[in-house]
Amino acid sequence: MAQAKFFANAATITVAGQTLGVAKGCEVNVTFEHVELYGLGSILRQGVSKHTARVEVTVSSAMFDPGLDAGIAKAYGYVLEGGSTKSTSITDTNKVALMNVTGLFTADDGATQVLLTVSGVYWENLPFVATENEYIVPELSGYGSQITIAPPT
Repeated sequence: MAQAKFFANAATITVAGQTLGVAKGCEVNVTFEHVELYGLGSILRQGVSKHTARVEVTVSSAMFDPGLDAGIAKAYGYVLEGGSTKSTSITDTNKVALMNVTGLFTADDGATQVLLTVSGVYWENLPFVATENEYIVPELSGYGSQITIAPPT
């Protein structure tokens, strides 16, 4: 089997098919709850099952539009409003905006590609940290409902 090295250089955040921003960094972690079965007569595990899949997502971006017309700040607006329009403040609703995070990774051979898509992502927080003499790099953390890792179509 041939091996290739992948360079992480393309990831976007989309909602309703519209690109909201280009990610500076992205981390996806799939976790499961596991239940092990042990029985009398043996100290060894007899079986294992899993439930409660979680797709943890963290995305950061250093380029955004503070006017909420594009970029990561627009993603903030969708989260504040909870629907399909942008907002500059919290809307009194329990609706949750769901987004997709997509990353296209190309191997060093230039031909092999992997497309990672996390769908149904909601963001738990909206941090905005400003540090003296540093770029502002908002980092969103949340959970997706599904992950797909496959060659692009």
